[in-house]
Amino acid sequence: MKKILLGILFLFAIQLNAQYTFEQIDVWSGSNGGSPKYITEFNGELYFQAIDITPSFRKLYKSDGTLAGTQLVAGNLNGGAGYSPESLYVMNGELYFTAFVSGIGTELYKTDGTDAGTMLLKDVRAGSSNGLDSNFNEDKDIFIEYNGELYFRGSTSTSIELWKTDGTPSGTVSVKNFEDTNIGAPTYITKGNKSILGAVYNGLLYFYVNRNGVGELWKTDGTTANTEMVRSGLKNIAEMTVFNNELYFVAGDDSSPEGRELWVTDGTLAGTVLKHDIFPNNLNPAFGFGSNPSYLTIYNNELFFKARSYSGTSGQIIGSELWKTDGTLSSLVKDIDTDNLASGLNMPNFTIFNNELYFTASDNTTSDFELWKTDGTESGTIKVVTATDTGESIDFTKAILYASKLFYFDSQQLWTTDGTPSGTAALTGNSEPIILASSSSPLIFQNKLWFSGTSTTNGNELTSLTDASVLSVSDFDTQNSTMYPNPASNTIHFTNIQEGGNYQIYNALGSIVKDGKLQNYDASIDISTLSSGWYIVKTTINSASKTFRLLKN
Repeated sequence: MKKILLGILFLFAIQLNAQYTFEQIDVWSGSNGGSPKYITEFNGELYFQAIDITPSFRKLYKSDGTLAGTQLVAGNLNGGAGYSPESLYVMNGELYFTAFVSGIGTELYKTDGTDAGTMLLKDVRAGSSNGLDSNFNEDKDIFIEYNGELYFRGSTSTSIELWKTDGTPSGTVSVKNFEDTNIGAPTYITKGNKSILGAVYNGLLYFYVNRNGVGELWKTDGTTANTEMVRSGLKNIAEMTVFNNELYFVAGDDSSPEGRELWVTDGTLAGTVLKHDIFPNNLNPAFGFGSNPSYLTIYNNELFFKARSYSGTSGQIIGSELWKTDGTLSSLVKDIDTDNLASGLNMPNFTIFNNELYFTASDNTTSDFELWKTDGTESGTIKVVTATDTGESIDFTKAILYASKLFYFDSQQLWTTDGTPSGTAALTGNSEPIILASSSSPLIFQNKLWFSGTSTTNGNELTSLTDASVLSVSDFDTQNSTMYPNPASNTIHFTNIQEGGNYQIYNALGSIVKDGKLQNYDASIDISTLSSGWYIVKTTINSASKTFRLLKN
């Protein structure tokens, strides 16, 4: 293992509140910074991409949270220049990532945390062209895990295909060749400002294909023989979300003028139908078609989302606002910006905290998008704190639960809230040190909040925040999590689960029948393939765990 040259471990306390302490690990000595990205926990350490001593090259590092324990994992890969590891993903005790190497292109790699154990898994596209997609801006989820294998979009010299890997070179194979070079398939499925390949529903993996401008919904069980199209003629399928034992998604229909609306599928052609036509199709075409729902989020057994609509009473077009559905009826929760054509929601990035749904919105009283929350009712949809008209935008994609509070970023500062105006405050200001918005999603590690932060002394480096009141962040995360529904037939959901946690499902004999990673705060697990009966579901975050007893119908 090669030890890297490091600067000092920079320690300071926030003057406005001695409860919080920041530390920086100076990967790149001096004020330029190593600019860490893709911070991921693996085998009890943090792995991330950062600038190497050789200028302009970004490589894979790991850290145990200390200066001495921060190391370069691997030097040059396959003897080439580069390699900019991206899209770090943990599965089955190994860390997968993509990397660009001169002469090879962007391909699939894995590591066990050692230089010798870091290897090219598969050169999907021979030569210097890319076999996998680049994810430089961290705006895509390249991989999706299904039945213990990792699925991704691979490009060969003749087509774009659905691929999978079991972690071995021989087990890294094409599932389906769509036999067409003029396609973007399988296509990324947008969710908020992130992208996902598809969704697991009723034991199958669903994904979107775009062939020659024609959108198609597909499904697979991981075999070529059972990879088949569900329906054609759907434009730009997005937001695949399992809710009420149906697979919801947003799409437009080539054969009708509804525009982009909420659809559902049960996996059959006949069962793939328009669910809610929120925006009528007889308005002035200049306003476009469809309600264009987005940011689908399950909360309190209802599906919340952003959508635009039309008021038959006032005759006004309502901009993008807060909506919900119980699976039967859809309704506007609140028109936050009541001006005609005005939108109260832009990128709400819903986050569940203390059994309320938090998001960003604007009622047009300032130029800012501010912090709001809802209990699902109009009267219970309120502004948490009024902005000071600074023009700063809240980045709620990086909101995270820590120390019984919700932490989030704007373009300049790190904020925390307990859900009240008096309990909402910026933890960093415009004096040294300045901690800017994270370029990677933050995570909890060793009872600290870790992210990519910037100070004028060290530049952008691996940064941690410690709340002195924390005895066990893991205990908070697990004890406040809930699982629903129970009993369940196809899917179970968890609330207040920290991203990066894991789960195991045990049968009555004590054997693990299913395990995996919890991907977000309202994580979903497909249990449709399990036999009926009682199970134990165990969730683990850091070193703490919580168990649930589950009855599978």
